[in-house]
Amino acid sequence: MSFTVVPLHNLKLPAGTRIPFGGGFFLQDVPEWVRQDQQILNGLGRQERESLLEARHALVAEYKAAAIGEEDPEWKGKEPKSIQSLRSDIANLASMAIWLRQPSSVCFTIILHAVSWHVPGYDDMIPIIQSVERQLPLYCHPKDIQSPFTTLHATKAGKLHVALCAVPRNNSVWEATRSFWAALTSYTADRRYPGFWIGLESLFGSNDSNEIAYKLCQRIAFFIADNPADARAIFRKAKVCYRTRSKIIHGRWENDPGIDAVMGDTEAMVRTAFRFLLQNPDMVTAFISKSRDEFLEDWVFSRYMDPPPFPIP
Repeated sequence: MSFTVVPLHNLKLPAGTRIPFGGGFFLQDVPEWVRQDQQILNGLGRQERESLLEARHALVAEYKAAAIGEEDPEWKGKEPKSIQSLRSDIANLASMAIWLRQPSSVCFTIILHAVSWHVPGYDDMIPIIQSVERQLPLYCHPKDIQSPFTTLHATKAGKLHVALCAVPRNNSVWEATRSFWAALTSYTADRRYPGFWIGLESLFGSNDSNEIAYKLCQRIAFFIADNPADARAIFRKAKVCYRTRSKIIHGRWENDPGIDAVMGDTEAMVRTAFRFLLQNPDMVTAFISKSRDEFLEDWVFSRYMDPPPFPIP
């Protein structure tokens, strides 16, 4: 058997925790054989080595693969993809699911791929790490650094991850996912902020170029809110946040210290909207269909808080 192990930093759950995620991953204790692989540990930088040894939990996937680089037979893309490369992609989506459920300092910076081999002196095959991938961590908002991440959060994140893994490529939901990822791996405010709004525009933007900001903010408000009063408040907040997006995009932003506030509001809108979307398979189908724009337009003009009938795929 082969393994992909993703040590998680800043996470302390009860020992023995084992929570299913998508793509065959489980959030569990770091396997002991990872800590005992001295060849890999010696090849890591000091900070990487210390972080790995301090990690208590990891995302772990077990699968059949004879070697690193073996093509994944389940991959449906035009270009072939290795089993390990696909597992890395799935692990990145797990990191996003964790942030969607509860933003915190929980993150990862390396992905380990191991293949089991017969080792002299051992009856069983022994996993040996053969590949180390470096990854950019996902950065949370400053106000979320001390937020706790509990077993309940992890369980819900696992369910979100299953839904994220099921999203097909090349559609508005996938493009939003990519944009949100790019934003989350950026620390500098004026590089991070536009990525969230590019993703929101992928989800809620109009197909025409008329009243872009108004329609976008209106659709976000109707999608997130539970009642007209909340929708009105979210609409106003979204317009303020969008103005900051426009200042940055058009080069008119001048290190406004208020960026933390609008960043927090924007991230909250992203998480709320994306969670709601992923938790409803029919909604995902509507958003990846060619009728997404018409569906959202009908929703707004229906004057109801509940969505209109889902379009037929």
